[in-house]
Amino acid sequence: MSDGRWYDRYPPLGELLTKLKHSGENNRSRLLKGIKELIEESDPGLVDRYVLEFPMSIKKRRWYDQDPYAWLAINSLKYSNDAVKNRVIGYLSKNLK
Repeated sequence: MSDGRWYDRYPPLGELLTKLKHSGENNRSRLLKGIKELIEESDPGLVDRYVLEFPMSIKKRRWYDQDPYAWLAINSLKYSNDAVKNRVIGYLSKNLK
């Protein structure tokens, strides 16, 4: 997966996450909490199964490394199945202004 961001393989999700990155801080925080809740609802054990796989970078270069909700949500999405990704795409499409 070193050829770019993992979510670029899912164009609708990649576009929405880029929009999310550039949305206002309050809106972004609200949406990230919603994504986290959707993931937990859809696959309750996902975070526990994969949290050790989530990258812990001291440099924190990615936009979502700075915010714990963003870091958890984006890294959880990476390991989620297509049904979860599709739910998140629908959620962001509806709620991201």
